[in-house]
Amino acid sequence: MFSRFVARLVDWLVAILIVCSLLWFFITQPILPLQSAEGLPQVNQANLKNHVINLRKLEASQQMMKGSLSTDDYIFSYFSRIGKPTKQGFVGMSGRYNNVSLLIGPKDGKRVVIGVQYSPPKGNTKQAWNPSGVAALLEAARVLGANQEKLPVTVELVAYATAGMAANGTLDMGSFHHAKALKTQKVDLIVMLALKSVGYYRDKAYTQQYPFSFMKMLYPDTANFISLSSRLEDFGIIRSVKSSFSRVPDLLVASVSGPENFPLIGGADHENYWVQDFAALQVSDLLDYRLPKGQAAIDYPLDYQVMSKVVQALFQTVADNEDIAEGDSNDGVLSRFLEKVTAFFN
Repeated sequence: MFSRFVARLVDWLVAILIVCSLLWFFITQPILPLQSAEGLPQVNQANLKNHVINLRKLEASQQMMKGSLSTDDYIFSYFSRIGKPTKQGFVGMSGRYNNVSLLIGPKDGKRVVIGVQYSPPKGNTKQAWNPSGVAALLEAARVLGANQEKLPVTVELVAYATAGMAANGTLDMGSFHHAKALKTQKVDLIVMLALKSVGYYRDKAYTQQYPFSFMKMLYPDTANFISLSSRLEDFGIIRSVKSSFSRVPDLLVASVSGPENFPLIGGADHENYWVQDFAALQVSDLLDYRLPKGQAAIDYPLDYQVMSKVVQALFQTVADNEDIAEGDSNDGVLSRFLEKVTAFFN
């Protein structure tokens, strides 16, 4: 009798261990060490810093209603040095706004989109914002433009306008209009990468917080890594993008997959691409979970060296697009498992 109880207990412990291991695998997407990419383009850290300074000056002048140059004009002007940018206008509840985009690489075929909001959010969330994502987009445009003969697919860089207290999936989101336009044009989109803040890092222990305490057992407590996050359905995509990011020397990368309503998964422009059935993920430094309470992002310096590696990772992601496309096969047992987990949380 006792031996039967022990055997059953062991069976349950093994089953629990297997389930926990599977959850760990699907949530964190661990990958084996990869060979560093060769021939990565040089990123100009001075350019990144100058963009951040200029964007902050533009924001300050616009708040004082003295700005003669708008942020979208600044981005359009910079894009014009690289190619032929376009503006996509849309009407929000408080006026007319413009998305600014630039296509680089082959004119036809598959596409990768890299996007970021160029205007700071309104309200209390403004303290956890900085223009590092916009600066990274602009420098990525320069790097991709200078190496466009090496690009196997088209890459579209988009700076989104956001009207007021816009919510994802609403007409006030520039990314909503852009994603809808891609769907209407039947663009073959491999993946969309939504940049948020990508420049704030700290090398001290216990500087990284998480929305749930159990995540401290899965992820580092030092805020020195870049984060990739997306829904469970895009498991294959985020794993492939993580592989590309991990090929950049000395760039620490963590990733998380989960249900769409799970913290860290949504809440950015990539959600509007999910609505149109596109694979999309978020690239972030998790600024909201790194800033000490009561402190604004502007009080802490940005790490332009790590930012430059993020730009190189964006380039490598585009260069590795064939592997990314192949990673989007969520059929068979994996697909059924993800559907069950998503249904459970929803």
